[in-house]
Amino acid sequence: MNYLILIKHAMPQIDETKSARDWQLSDSGRASCTPLAKALRPYKPDLLITSEEPKARETGQLVAEHLQILYTSAPNLHEHDRKGVPFIPQETWHTTVKTFFARPNDLIFGNETAHQARLRFTRAVEKAVKIHSRKTIAIATHGTVISLFVAQKTRTNGFDLWQQLNLPSYVVLDLPNYNLNTIVREIF
Repeated sequence: MNYLILIKHAMPQIDETKSARDWQLSDSGRASCTPLAKALRPYKPDLLITSEEPKARETGQLVAEHLQILYTSAPNLHEHDRKGVPFIPQETWHTTVKTFFARPNDLIFGNETAHQARLRFTRAVEKAVKIHSRKTIAIATHGTVISLFVAQKTRTNGFDLWQQLNLPSYVVLDLPNYNLNTIVREIF
């Protein structure tokens, strides 16, 4: 059996003066990549593809090095486009994201709707799966787009999944039908 493993990146170093898309991993985020790689080992990924955002790229690189597999980055695997959005405080973040999932065709924040982000991400994932058919692929990416994608493929609630995914975490889908196999909400 082949799998698609969607990895939510490890904990970044939050810098309110920078766009979240530019954040690097924190020391604890880098440290969590070792137990993440150990948790992924039973799935025997052949390749790890990353978002081009630094926190996901670094997560993928560290995990791939531990697993001794090839890794690369690819376009359109990035998070919902939030370029230019100022830092959103924790007390309003949850409500903002809940509205984003509830109204997928409305521009709630950032530069794309939930629907647009899901379409972009889905095309990129399906392209990777097609190019690397008959392989288990891991993709280091971001929680919102993972949740949008998995909700569409499995007919589940994306916001509920988004709330469950910690930093790092992952979702495993069976290929070729994208059936939900496992959700690992947190790596210890």
